[in-house]
Amino acid sequence: MGPERQAGERHLEKSGSKVRVPEGATLHDLRHFYASVLIKNGATPKQVQKRLGHAKPSITLNVYTHLWEAEEDRTASMMEVALS
Repeated sequence: MGPERQAGERHLEKSGSKVRVPEGATLHDLRHFYASVLIKNGATPKQVQKRLGHAKPSITLNVYTHLWEAEEDRTASMMEVALS
């Protein structure tokens, strides 16, 4: 187990979390997971950009656009609500 994974495990255990870092996971994997969770739960590109420390939202979009595209297109229902 690498030092980063060990540190992550210690932090999780100390916090009382039952979550554990998967064997072989890298910091890059954990960062991608973090971004994916934010996006899946409705975070905007600007919010994810700030949390990941990207200089511009375009960097975030270049990397994670596929996750926003996987979301259901709700634009039609948004307009129905606005116009009703």
